[in-house]
Amino acid sequence: MKNFGILILMSFISNILFSQVSSSPKLKIGDDAPGITGIDQTGYKIESEKLIQQGAVVLIFYRGNWCPHCRRHLGNLQDSLNLLLEKGASVVVVTPEAPESIDKMVSKTGATFSIIHDQGYKIMNKYGVSFTISASTVPRYFNSVLEKTREANQNEDDILPIPATFIIDKDKRIKYIHYNPDYRKRMSIAKILRLI
Repeated sequence: MKNFGILILMSFISNILFSQVSSSPKLKIGDDAPGITGIDQTGYKIESEKLIQQGAVVLIFYRGNWCPHCRRHLGNLQDSLNLLLEKGASVVVVTPEAPESIDKMVSKTGATFSIIHDQGYKIMNKYGVSFTISASTVPRYFNSVLEKTREANQNEDDILPIPATFIIDKDKRIKYIHYNPDYRKRMSIAKILRLI
């Protein structure tokens, strides 16, 4: 009973901390997935229309190389990348970070999957994951997050994504969405592997 009370309290606190960001995604499972185009860190043009012909697309949004949760998640993704590729999946990662900051993430994680700098937040907006940093949307570590985001994104737009994951099927529909305003909660690579 005591553990149950603690669980409810933790859930309540989490809801307060992240209440200023939409608690549910704009897109739903079964929706048509918006098209993705962009240039990755190697200069390769990424087009979801072409990738989808080979198999599922795993689309991941991350905040920045300054975020330890993002680094850990992308490091785990890199560690399991061959298992995803063996299933015919393509992995596309999207961030508002400037290319120089993406290079830092690649250096820290060894990432060999495509990472796209989302210029103008077009992809983030299509998928409904972008939000503006404020004291109410980022109540924890607000000043630090603001400073690090401005440095990594090389602007003062103060835009971040919810670190969401979308699995897109060959029929161009969204098969699964992991969307949680709590930036500490990420979709496990094991679950991605089960669903592609």
